[in-house]
Amino acid sequence: MRKFATIPPSIWQTDLKKLRGDIEAITIHYYLTTCSLSTMIGIYHLPVVFLAYETGLDPEGASKGLRRVCEAGIASYDEGTEIVWVHQMAATQVAPRLSPKDNRVPSVAKQLAALPICPITLDFYRTYRDAYHFADQPSLDEFERGFQGASYTLRSKEKEKDKGQEQDLGQGEGQMGSGGKRDTYTHARENEDQEFPYDPAKSVEEGKAFLRRLGLPAKFTDQALQRLMRGSLFPCDIENWKNEARELA
Repeated sequence: MRKFATIPPSIWQTDLKKLRGDIEAITIHYYLTTCSLSTMIGIYHLPVVFLAYETGLDPEGASKGLRRVCEAGIASYDEGTEIVWVHQMAATQVAPRLSPKDNRVPSVAKQLAALPICPITLDFYRTYRDAYHFADQPSLDEFERGFQGASYTLRSKEKEKDKGQEQDLGQGEGQMGSGGKRDTYTHARENEDQEFPYDPAKSVEEGKAFLRRLGLPAKFTDQALQRLMRGSLFPCDIENWKNEARELA
């Protein structure tokens, strides 16, 4: 059990606006953030029956509220393993990023290693892999293998999808015109200051174009592009590189 927890005031202007008017969902949200089973990284085992008991809601109401929280994109829940992930909890309770020598790195890794490998825990691993230096933690070797396997499968599917899109574009080229070009890279988040990682780019060229639009100094392009393609590039990374460039100028 955590000895303390923090609920930032900004929560009312971000996550909870999607739940306004739904008392059950708001109750569930605060319970997920502060309950006795919760961890500082926001991913932990939580049976719905326990959720209902502690909130005083009936099982149907608890399930409905949890579903609404998940539909709002605030959390994810795996019914098979009964694991919940409150998406921004690690960023607010720990930090958006940690230095490799921070004592919290092995602590976070230990908490994650205690959980079974499933889609939710792998998503958490992918999201914080670089920010929390998970790849350097021996306790997470199985997660790293699972991540690499998932990445290989995803890349294969993306190649097939890109090939199909190229064929579709070739067939519809006359309708678009010789100079027509769509900008389909709409991965920027609504609230980048909440430290969500940017969505992975669909191609290297789109990734480079996006980084240029962010004003990233050219010397950091390769490093930033690698993180972007893995889905682990944060807005704070861009700002840090900009500040570093200004200091060296």
